[in-house]
Amino acid sequence: MSDSDVFVLYCGDLNGPCPRCGDAVSLHVAEAVDGDAVIWTVTSQCVECRYTDVIQDRPGMFDALDATIRQTLVARVGLTRVHADPVANRPLRLRALAMYRRHGATITGAAHDYAALTDAGITGTPAEAALLARRLTAEGLRVTLHHR
Repeated sequence: MSDSDVFVLYCGDLNGPCPRCGDAVSLHVAEAVDGDAVIWTVTSQCVECRYTDVIQDRPGMFDALDATIRQTLVARVGLTRVHADPVANRPLRLRALAMYRRHGATITGAAHDYAALTDAGITGTPAEAALLARRLTAEGLRVTLHHR
């Protein structure tokens, strides 16, 4: 994975009216891993008047938009699961827990996330899963990604 991985997704059911002419606009959503963050870019384009608007969002900036974008992404492309073998990664457990803590998890939350990771895995959008996998492999863990 590079420092900036882009997962381009078309989300037709986010269509809405053009703010300029009122005709239908289509929205395209691109999801990307940018450095150590997930970003979403929403581009709206009106076929009739050629109005174009671009919004770039880091999840957490616009909560209402985040929920709509994420729900639509999941409906369109499904989820990707990150899994780590519990036996092979056991010696690196503390490093994984420390990584979760650095990114805002409580001690209980970090333990829960590690248990989930080594059990059924943790699911997210393709970019969310790629970012988690990148963070875990940076700590030395071996993880697998499974798209469903």
